Amino acid sequence: MKVNYFNAWFLLLGSCILALPSCEVINPDEGIPSYIQIDTITLTTDYAAEGTDSHKITDAWVYVDDELVGAYELPATVPVLKSGSHKITVNAGIKMNGISATRIPYPFYQPYEITTDLVPDSILTLQPVVHYYATTTFAWKEDFESPGYTLELTNVSDTILNRVTGTADVFEGNVSGLFAMRNPPQFLFECKTINEYALPKGGTPVFLELNYKCNNTFRIGIFENEGGVSTQVPQTIQINKSENWNKIYVNLTNEVSLFPNAINYNVYFGVIPDDGIPEPKVYVDNIKLIY
Repeated sequence: MKVNYFNAWFLLLGSCILALPSCEVINPDEGIPSYIQIDTITLTTDYAAEGTDSHKITDAWVYVDDELVGAYELPATVPVLKSGSHKITVNAGIKMNGISATRIPYPFYQPYEITTDLVPDSILTLQPVVHYYATTTFAWKEDFESPGYTLELTNVSDTILNRVTGTADVFEGNVSGLFAMRNPPQFLFECKTINEYALPKGGTPVFLELNYKCNNTFRIGIFENEGGVSTQVPQTIQINKSENWNKIYVNLTNEVSLFPNAINYNVYFGVIPDDGIPEPKVYVDNIKLIY
């Protein structure tokens, strides 16, 4: 189901996302619309199995009786040319790779559904709550609360992994991770997952979620492992500076699927000092590798 939805959503990008906040045009001659008001969408999780409930849901993809009405940036008032009892489905939308032009319904959040009455010239207020699909696989989670690391330095890194505790720099819980350098003589930080992960190919969605804040850009990518050889794939994404904690959903689907013979993969993070930044600092928390 997730794969089919994922492919279908990309087909809709050209027709709907480019027309945000709506791809539905109301003609006054067609009748009086009913309205659906959605201010926010909430995520709930089982922390032990699924990790944090932090999210960055920015959009609502609204369907009435399984027909797409439009994709709307939140908060949104959605006009619908229907009345009476109808099934309303709301998919939680995100900015893939943090880019506004690549908005999609997140393929791992199960849609919110309700059957209710629509009344012309009246507003129906919804407060959707979404969950991860039960079929979602959490291949790797790291919240830095346990004493051991699930990350290790690569052989090109000239600095160390750090933790921050009990400070304003902790996002959630008691601990967050820190990739930091002092320049000179430290010019490169790079770490990768200690474990390798077998990930699905053939276009099956694979995403990396994380919370972060940073005074320096950093990059994320993968190592693909086959035939006893580990090859670093050019970075998937470079993430820009953010003074405040932010959330990003990094799409690794294409990178993973490009290597059909790979046995498994490592995820890596890298930091090189930007011009004018003497002490780069990248704080990370709540990392999830999911498919």
